[in-house]
Amino acid sequence: MKLSYPVTVPDTSAKVMAWCDEYSEAFPALKKSGYEAVELLVRDPKTVNRNLLDELLELNQLSLSAIGTSPMQKEDQLFLMDTDEERREEALRRFDDLIDLAAYYRVPVLIGKFRGMVGDQPGCTLGDLQNIMRKACKKAEKAGIDIYLEPQSRSSINNLNTAEECIAWINESGCKNIKLLMDLYHLEKTEKSVTESLLRSKDYIGMIHMSDSERRIPGYGNIPMQEVLTALEIAGYEGYLSMEIKQYPSSAEAAGLCVLSLKYIESLKDERNETVHLINK
Repeated sequence: MKLSYPVTVPDTSAKVMAWCDEYSEAFPALKKSGYEAVELLVRDPKTVNRNLLDELLELNQLSLSAIGTSPMQKEDQLFLMDTDEERREEALRRFDDLIDLAAYYRVPVLIGKFRGMVGDQPGCTLGDLQNIMRKACKKAEKAGIDIYLEPQSRSSINNLNTAEECIAWINESGCKNIKLLMDLYHLEKTEKSVTESLLRSKDYIGMIHMSDSERRIPGYGNIPMQEVLTALEIAGYEGYLSMEIKQYPSSAEAAGLCVLSLKYIESLKDERNETVHLINK
């Protein structure tokens, strides 16, 4: 398992499902807990201190797994589809800068709620979003990076809710460098079976957001995590598992518990496979 944990950059005060407020302290703590990478959540790409980030990554022998946008919508209420033209233009500017930042680190850009709500107003249709994404994908393709689109439940957004809808939309767009960010929390709400959805979408999966029901630590809720890991193995998924969970009792403790829980779940899977192997023998 390649484990990643989300961390917000210092210029945001928004509280999201990530390690917030302790930027420099988060990196060594995550490395000590067993993480290989950081998912960087950015407010304004122009303000990211690349020298400091490079230093923290190198010092702690961590990689970046991806760059996300949660602080943009949480703190500044910016969305690619918006009835307000000024806010929409600012969101587009930051999206363009985000691709530049992601290109520097050779990592994908994550687009979830940042895409905005579909409506009848100009700039708020799925056609408008498709035009935005086609342009962005051309720039990203030239830079050699991908864009990951996240299916989200209707409680969060009113468009592209299921994996099937996202795949159809991706194919219609003709963009070859759009993949899926599959968030288990949302999949539990939108799919008949989380594991079947992962298997059906295996050719499109770029990244996994690990979260149990109610945004709990993986293994602490109702989602069958052992089956999830098995499905990902069958699908040939070798990318990052990045935690998007409630930061309780603290980010440091939550990050550590995620590793312990997933290692335990993985050990159960190994024991089961060994038992099957002995029986077949």
